[in-house]
Amino acid sequence: MGESGCGKSTVAGILTGKNRGYTGQVRISGRPLSELKESAWMAQVTLVRHDSYLFKGTVRENLLMAKPEATEEEMQAALTRVNLLDFLETQRGLETELLEQAGNLSGGQRQRLAMARALLHDTPVYIFDEATSNIDAESEERILEVIRELARSRTVLMISHRLYNVVESDCIYRMEDGSIREAGTHAELMARRGGYFRLYESQRELEEYGLTRDGEAVSV
Repeated sequence: MGESGCGKSTVAGILTGKNRGYTGQVRISGRPLSELKESAWMAQVTLVRHDSYLFKGTVRENLLMAKPEATEEEMQAALTRVNLLDFLETQRGLETELLEQAGNLSGGQRQRLAMARALLHDTPVYIFDEATSNIDAESEERILEVIRELARSRTVLMISHRLYNVVESDCIYRMEDGSIREAGTHAELMARRGGYFRLYESQRELEEYGLTRDGEAVSV
């Protein structure tokens, strides 16, 4: 976690093999990432961004990009996990037509569809780069539930500017100016009362802030 521009997405790009030419080494099971073919590494890692691309075509066609041999039951199960199947069944189910970048879906529905596609890819490592940004509260909570569930059996790296979303993480890394400045659990970082503590308290106050006007609480 960290403020905008601190290097979070750059790290995601390195770990997915997109950003090259960095100094130092990233090792996977002792082997430098630079020695692995991108195709081989991408078979082990799934990246979900806040703007994951969805193609013009059917829901089925978009899901099969993650797992070409996926069965109807597997695709429906993935859509159920992200709470999207019921809506799609009011349309044409897996044959629902999508505009370019799924422009005929809401922001939350687009992100939940991208998450369903990621679940079908079923890799040992998942990287979520601001995957819950700019979507409705219901979709955000559903996606967070799926991420927490995945973390029980997969390695999950979650990049987020909203600290509420990272509180339950096994380890939190605070970045600043391209470097990791703090690391630990939420409780450990709060106890240190450093940069993480200040950012968390600032966000908490903003989210809980209310004004009393004519006897009514107004959330801001």
